[in-house]
Amino acid sequence: MSDFFQMSDIFMFQLPRKIIFGNGAIKKIGEEAAAMFPGQSRALLITDKGVLGAGLTDEATASLKKSGFEVIVFDEVTPDPPFTLVDKCLALARKEKIGVILGIGGGSSIDTAKIVSCMAPYQDGIDAYLGINKVQRPGLPKIFVPTTAGTGSELSHTFVLTDDRVNDKVTSYSPFAFSDISIIDPTLTLSMPAKVTAESGMDAFSHALESFLTVRANPLSDTLSMRGIEVISKNIRKAYTKGTHSLDARYAMCFGVCMGTMAIRSSGIGAVHATCYPPAMKYHLTHGMAISIMMPYVMEYNLPSNLEKYAAIASAMGENGANLSTRAAAMTSVDAVRQLAADLGIPSRLRDVGAKQEDFPEFAKTVVKRYAHHVANNPRNLTEQDILKIFQSAW
Repeated sequence: MSDFFQMSDIFMFQLPRKIIFGNGAIKKIGEEAAAMFPGQSRALLITDKGVLGAGLTDEATASLKKSGFEVIVFDEVTPDPPFTLVDKCLALARKEKIGVILGIGGGSSIDTAKIVSCMAPYQDGIDAYLGINKVQRPGLPKIFVPTTAGTGSELSHTFVLTDDRVNDKVTSYSPFAFSDISIIDPTLTLSMPAKVTAESGMDAFSHALESFLTVRANPLSDTLSMRGIEVISKNIRKAYTKGTHSLDARYAMCFGVCMGTMAIRSSGIGAVHATCYPPAMKYHLTHGMAISIMMPYVMEYNLPSNLEKYAAIASAMGENGANLSTRAAAMTSVDAVRQLAADLGIPSRLRDVGAKQEDFPEFAKTVVKRYAHHVANNPRNLTEQDILKIFQSAW
């Protein structure tokens, strides 16, 4: 055991103030908000029309009202929320003198809630809040409730927006973006469509997998990562094929999301995420689809960096490597991820989603320039030419 810990440097771990998990947990939102935010009585519910129309916010609204909150609704969130949408939501929060921000929905609703919370008490423009540790003051109290099992935004300190002035995705990272309360209720994910289940689930799987392999991986993150890989890989097919009738699979998926998202709060992510952003933006792919396509090809490139860990991934996914060499068992993990994506109906190559090879040199430049922090955390060194080869292999 001492050898195990000698290999680890000092490591960091950050999470929201409070996490509540379980079937029916949404019913506790009113009493929790009243206890955590005394003196506040006006809440802004940020969501999208689909989530609102499906009734997924009803119990939260009823619980908050029962606890004395007035709930104002903003239901105009769209995927990859643009700055103009953020400005509109922010104006409503200020006009209504909101005291608590509530994000219910997928990652876009929760990310909108994060930036609105951060900006509402202050007068700085949105550009002042973009990047690493640019948010330097606490915003309004905030509660996040996911209705999908994938992005993990409810447990993260990150938000992703679209700068619609130049049609580009931008990201911010700050401990002030963590929620005060995260409520994860698997019953809210029962109605997720199969495609969303597949793509968001593979995003969650990538968090668990990448966090296990990065240069900042440590004994704490490894424990969470491996549990996430195991739980998601064993339950995502059932959630995809019969999710409306499989609360056990939905529960497991929500738990797996927590494991992977918690792990990356310590060990971070790497080249899978770095390489997925340019094609997602260029070809209008969902984050989960872009992640699924790029993941096996980045895994193949990274394989020599740690054969033992890749073999452990294969084992956690249920692959039998007992009679295989370490290298063969490690390669099985790549095949297992490819098969998992195929079973979920996700395309396996960039050409399948309309990618053009002439775009790849610019993609490689973007990865090096914009996502250097992910590249630095990757378990194998990457040059611009290496990244270009990965895109070419994924074509």
